Amino acid sequence: MTDSPSHVRATFVSDIHLGSHGCKTERVQDFLRQVTCDQLYLVGDIIDGWVGKGHKKWTQDHTDVILALLATAKGGCEVYYTPGNHDDFVRRLNGGELGNVTIDHSFIHTTADGKSLLVVHGDLFDTTVTKYRPLAFIGAYLNEYMAVMNSVVNKNRKAKGKRPLDFAATVKKGVKGFIAKKTDYESEIIAFAREHGFDGVVCGHVHRPRIDVMADGFVYVNTGDWVEHCTAVVEHADGRLELLNWSPPAAPEREHDTQPIFKRFRSGMR
Repeated sequence: MTDSPSHVRATFVSDIHLGSHGCKTERVQDFLRQVTCDQLYLVGDIIDGWVGKGHKKWTQDHTDVILALLATAKGGCEVYYTPGNHDDFVRRLNGGELGNVTIDHSFIHTTADGKSLLVVHGDLFDTTVTKYRPLAFIGAYLNEYMAVMNSVVNKNRKAKGKRPLDFAATVKKGVKGFIAKKTDYESEIIAFAREHGFDGVVCGHVHRPRIDVMADGFVYVNTGDWVEHCTAVVEHADGRLELLNWSPPAAPEREHDTQPIFKRFRSGMR
């Protein structure tokens, strides 16, 4: 792949939730078009097999994202897919390949500056998934219901000339934050990675995008999601990790705008 201003060494994305009502398919496709990489890691919950089975939920836009990912793999980029709890049916293919996409429970990524990172979705470190799975299903369906209701409310507000509200995202963030705190998710996954000799861990699952570099140099990375945050993590040629917040594609009438399409709001490591 040829170098370009948007070319990076590696990209990490998770929690796209294709098939769910809240999935931002347009932003995902725009991101894949504009950021090329040598290695692409799909860090779980790419497809939502829990709530994405409803009537007319899966549209052509969702299929287009799958096609874009397969095209990326066919185009010379190494694509690695570690399934999560919402797409755990893909785990049947662990250890194999599908359309040039390597699928496994976890991967080891070595950065340009020699750091060894464990790449795994992380749901198996969440007791609400491993021990109380019915509650996890209920939470997923409640989140989906909130997203649908939010859409209906905003449709009515738009008709009345009012600004949209995003109460669904607020509720989801609260739920994910509660899960992370009560299950000690981040501490558990960090302890596991440390115990097995890694210099850091890249995960998803709790939809809390962040890059934390600890006092001893250990790196905790959460890639976020494409439902509320629309974030991804990239590794630059020098090994630096960066968290990107992907803005909506520019409207046609504003294509002359010279502002960058994404804003960097956290730079985690050199």
